[in-house]
Amino acid sequence: MIKRIINEYPIIKEMFLYGIIGLTCAGIDTLSFIGLRNISVPLFIANFIGINIGITCSFLLNAHFNFKVKDNMGKRALKFFVVGYIGLLISMLVFYIGVNKLQYNEITVKLFSVIFIAIIQFCLNKLFTFNKDKEVANGNNKLF
Repeated sequence: MIKRIINEYPIIKEMFLYGIIGLTCAGIDTLSFIGLRNISVPLFIANFIGINIGITCSFLLNAHFNFKVKDNMGKRALKFFVVGYIGLLISMLVFYIGVNKLQYNEITVKLFSVIFIAIIQFCLNKLFTFNKDKEVANGNNKLF
């Protein structure tokens, strides 16, 4: 039954793998962030470094294991990083509001931002980063 659903709707498999890869890389991002904060790296710099580590890990794993692309890797990496930096800007805004204005715990804000941003980034990466250029030219760059 599950195999039939995955065959009929391959986006489910992509979303699942994206989630697993995302959790792994978000964990690496978050652990990097915590480690940097523990050695007194300023909040926003630690977040910036952690996110860059996470973006790099996520691109490599998604390209290889999830979307299985090998063409135009430089172009795809650039797109992936643009999407990642959109996430970074949103994350910085969430941190500013959550930590500085609402006085929430840094780790709680970090975990919320990771989940929120992952949803946005999956959609953008599915549509723009890991699409097949031939499909885009034919107007078939649908999310679902």
